[in-house]
Amino acid sequence: MVEQSYRKRHGQFFTPPVVARFMCRWLLDRGVDELFDPAFGLGAFYFASKELTPRVRFLGVEKDETILAHFLDGSPDIDSGTLSLRNSDYFSVWGGTYRGIVCNPPYLRFQNFQGRSQILQELERRLGEKISGYSNAASAFLLKSLHELAPGGSLAYLMPLEFLSADYGEIVKRALLYGGRLKALLRIEPEDEVFPEVTTSVGIVLVSNDGRHEPVKFCTVQTLDQLDGGLSNLPCRTVSIDSLRPADKWLQHFEEPHVLNHTDLRPMSIYGSFSRGIATGANEFFILSKSDAEKWDLPSSTLAPCIARSSQIRKPFITDTDVDNLISQDERVLLVDLSSSSVDAVKRYIDFGERQGFDKRYLTRMRKPWFRQECRRPAPIMFGVFSRNGFKVVRNTSRAVSLTCFHCFYPNELGERFVDYLFLYFCSPVGRQIVSREVRRYGDKLDKFEPHDLNSTLVPSPQRFEKVPEDEVRRKVSSIARDGDVSCTHGMFDDLIVRRAG
Repeated sequence: MVEQSYRKRHGQFFTPPVVARFMCRWLLDRGVDELFDPAFGLGAFYFASKELTPRVRFLGVEKDETILAHFLDGSPDIDSGTLSLRNSDYFSVWGGTYRGIVCNPPYLRFQNFQGRSQILQELERRLGEKISGYSNAASAFLLKSLHELAPGGSLAYLMPLEFLSADYGEIVKRALLYGGRLKALLRIEPEDEVFPEVTTSVGIVLVSNDGRHEPVKFCTVQTLDQLDGGLSNLPCRTVSIDSLRPADKWLQHFEEPHVLNHTDLRPMSIYGSFSRGIATGANEFFILSKSDAEKWDLPSSTLAPCIARSSQIRKPFITDTDVDNLISQDERVLLVDLSSSSVDAVKRYIDFGERQGFDKRYLTRMRKPWFRQECRRPAPIMFGVFSRNGFKVVRNTSRAVSLTCFHCFYPNELGERFVDYLFLYFCSPVGRQIVSREVRRYGDKLDKFEPHDLNSTLVPSPQRFEKVPEDEVRRKVSSIARDGDVSCTHGMFDDLIVRRAG
């Protein structure tokens, strides 16, 4: 009845029955006798709860009239005595208090949520805290529901787990920890069975407002069938609630536990800083191949070599020879800055860009002139922004700058001395494990770093680096440059991790 594009645009992903049963069973087992669903949808939680406890009372709010009408028309066995439905926006209904809340909220960037500004203002007024505009709609739903959870009540939410590693999630984690409410977090690995066609991590949040500060369970669900056995049968790690800090990234608690040797570790920021690569605003206009530049007769003074796509670098070391090879292969690796010349060829290319509307793009229209590029120098270390199955780190000795496919490290005076040491650390198994604590996971094994994630990651102190002889560092870097094999870094930094038994 409704096209997939409409459902995706409104963040509508309906709950699989096995997930709905698990969530409702957890709530009902805690003595909840009435459930409230702020995003009722097609009634997955209603049907699951009635299957488990036929006389349970159920309240629901659903904004979409089409979905609500479809549910009512297609469900002749609805028990009107135990079900109360309301066709309205959850954020227009305030003042309620509920003993049991179960929900699969819409998955939308909050920027795309209708009435976003008013909702944010009302949430901030009610909660007394500033909420980031980068939050997603699911987090806003959860914050409101936590505010409405009655003393002694319980809550189960199926939602994206981005908030565990995103900056906007700090307020959400603080609300979950308040009064010891958070009981368990489940990460569902087959996320495409829950949120198809969306790259996001998916999980279940279990909360009880019982006032007991208990260890929090971090559980990994490898198949949805595992949910039939209940929470007690899932593989879980327990983490003291007192050790959970809202500002930390919590995804690490699903992984094998380890402690770090903090005596020899410092934040990356002592050596310099990472920043994003160059954002042109119109790569199809500003990034050219050699033949493109020759076609327009653009002077060489307007062209600078750049890395436009992560896939253009296939090894952990890049030199000017590699860049020259890309240029000779007619790869689009030439960044054009037209503000440095006024010859006729440049004017013709600017006119072409304006006829194509490139000057009206979001970034270009903010510049004066619109065709001026950011001034960056080549970065000696580059980090891949997105990755699967491990991040990409590149030692750059070439003259090429990078676009936003890489974050670029610019060392300070201290960092200049230790660039090669840092590169070896990032290539090493221990370095990769420690740095991965800062990654943001978005599902389908897609990882992402922001510059400040890398700036805050832990790296060896200068004193720890100095324990490695300079000739050994030079030899290992030369080996990687020659062979592309980073196995020479194995064992170099193993003393930085102290593993716990089990």
